[in-house]
This record gives sequence, C-alpha cells and structure tokens, in this order.
Amino acid sequence: MAKAEVLLTRHFDATRRRDLETVVAQLHPDIAFADVLEGGQIVGIEAARGYFERQFAMAGVDISLMRVRRQTDGWVHADVEIALRRPDGRLWSQNLAVIAYLIRDDLIVGIDPQPDPGTR
Repeated sequence: MAKAEVLLTRHFDATRRRDLETVVAQLHPDIAFADVLEGGQIVGIEAARGYFERQFAMAGVDISLMRVRRQTDGWVHADVEIALRRPDGRLWSQNLAVIAYLIRDDLIVGIDPQPDPGTR
C-alpha cells in the first residue's frame, strides 16, 4: 500500500502545482481513462498530456488527496476534495469524491472517477 500512497501523493501534489511533466512521468504507457472534461476516452501518454494541459488551463480547479484505500480487485481508491473557484478566486463549490486508480509497474495505468463512493 505504501507505494500506491506515495505515487498518488506525488501525483496530486504535481497536479495541484500544475506540473505537467511530473504528472505525465507518473503515467504508464498504456494509460487509459474517461475524458470527464469533454467526453470520450483518453488512451496513451500523448492523449493524457493533452487532457492534463486542458485541465490545468481551467482556472480554479483544485483536487486534494485525503486518503488512499486499496480495493480487493487491485484498484486503489483515492478519497479527494475538489474545490472549484470563480475567476476572482472566491470558492464556488467544494465536494468530496472518490477516484479509482489502477497502478502497474509503479505507474498509473487507469483512472476512474467513481459516481458514488464505494462503487468499484
């Protein structure tokens, strides 16, 4: 569990800093996940790079890692807090969510935001 927690802690720290190169370096070459920004599917490193570039360009989206939990099916759940801010910096909304990660070779190979905590 410690390896997954270290990886996800680094991932969320790099995401919060909008450090694209560090985020991409943590992704497995076979990375695949749903595009929650525009719909469709993200497959491969270059598609993931583009996705994170678009995410980072959105002002005021911050995701903080709160807890990591390994699941029996090999996925790891990250309990997160998502804060959305208005262009002037004021908080617009703040929610708790669960994002499932599949980790292989100490890299993130799958990302699956959970519609309801505990569903994977």
